[in-house]
Amino acid sequence: MRIAYVLPFPELNGGNKVIFQHIALLRENGDEVTVLAEGPKPGWIRIPAAYQDYSAAPPRLAEQDLVIATYWTTLDLARRLAAGPVAHFCQGYEGGLAHLAPVLPQIEAAYAQPIPALTVSPHLGELLRTRFGRESRVVPPPLDPLFRPAWTPWRRRARRSPWIAIPGIFAAEVKDVPTALEAVLRLRAEGFPCRVLRCSVLPLEEEERALLAPDLFLCGVPPRTVARALRRSDLLFLPSRAEEGFGLPLLEAMASGVPAVASRIPSTIHIADGAATLVPAGDAAAFAAAARELLTDPSAWRRARLQGRRTARRFRAELVAPQLVEAVRWARDRALRYPPGP
Repeated sequence: MRIAYVLPFPELNGGNKVIFQHIALLRENGDEVTVLAEGPKPGWIRIPAAYQDYSAAPPRLAEQDLVIATYWTTLDLARRLAAGPVAHFCQGYEGGLAHLAPVLPQIEAAYAQPIPALTVSPHLGELLRTRFGRESRVVPPPLDPLFRPAWTPWRRRARRSPWIAIPGIFAAEVKDVPTALEAVLRLRAEGFPCRVLRCSVLPLEEEERALLAPDLFLCGVPPRTVARALRRSDLLFLPSRAEEGFGLPLLEAMASGVPAVASRIPSTIHIADGAATLVPAGDAAAFAAAARELLTDPSAWRRARLQGRRTARRFRAELVAPQLVEAVRWARDRALRYPPGP
């Protein structure tokens, strides 16, 4: 098949990483893939596909078997290309994000288009069905092989001064980083020493520094660097709110043999129920209590490592690839019912 993905700016983030991972799987399947993005080809990840920067020149696209829009702003563009039937890859409903509230009517109009969707989690498919009457198929992110455990003989328990990894943009409400930082402050106030590893695509903000200055802050580093730092961590906090579409760092921590405490939200239940400790979103006290239990009980800590690894295996690339291939072909067949133009 000939498949085109339409992206906004190809910045370093988890959503774009998943798109490029899917493209690699389709290329391995023998499909011809083209990427259209509003910016130059990124250097932080390998993209085994033809690439067009439509910020430099109007996009030109030969006839495709399927054109996949990857963000609400690209849905109309994908249709205007009139290069073939259109589908939507949804990694989270943008209409639920507080910073996009001013453009909610435009988002809802884009989502109301009767085109098939691929989603990263079942709860997104249910939202599309009940709210917009749209059909979808679930295609999760494939596990990145960079994220693997660092098994060493002495890693039978957490360190006495454990490292807690906290990913995400501080100012992004959906990531709720302040809740995780507040949990760390609670642990320290109780005399429990812990160090903080923060990972973000944006620089450290003064508001975050005033709340809790991290012991190590990784800004805009490639996945390989994140994977190496995560392997050396003792615990991951993922305090995301319900609008989180998937929660990729949780999967990557599990695959790395790093126990995790995460918000109990639809996406984390899908990824890790039974393999990570899930607590109420926004409850810093619950995050702190769960962390203390894991970090002070070597048996529980080791059990969490093993359970996380076992659960993460169902996202291996060789298992995701056939789901992706089947879903793309299903989307092509469904999309043929609708005209590709505006």
